Amino acid sequence: MMFDNDAAHLPISTGSALLIYGWTMQDFVLTLWAAYVVILIVTKLPEFIRAAARIVSGVRQAWRQLKEWKHGSED
Repeated sequence: MMFDNDAAHLPISTGSALLIYGWTMQDFVLTLWAAYVVILIVTKLPEFIRAAARIVSGVRQAWRQLKEWKHGSED
């Protein structure tokens, strides 16, 4: 049998779930901190991908130049 009690949704919508479900302020702050970190990671991800691609291409170019130099000095 389903309960059609809208009062069960009240703590979730009003934020009083902290008191009713036994969350401490530390749990609440840690949850907000985790959300903040996820948001920072998501916003910086495109910049990180561009920088990583630039580093990889630079390393590949340096490796190619080293190989060419090594093969050129053997002749």
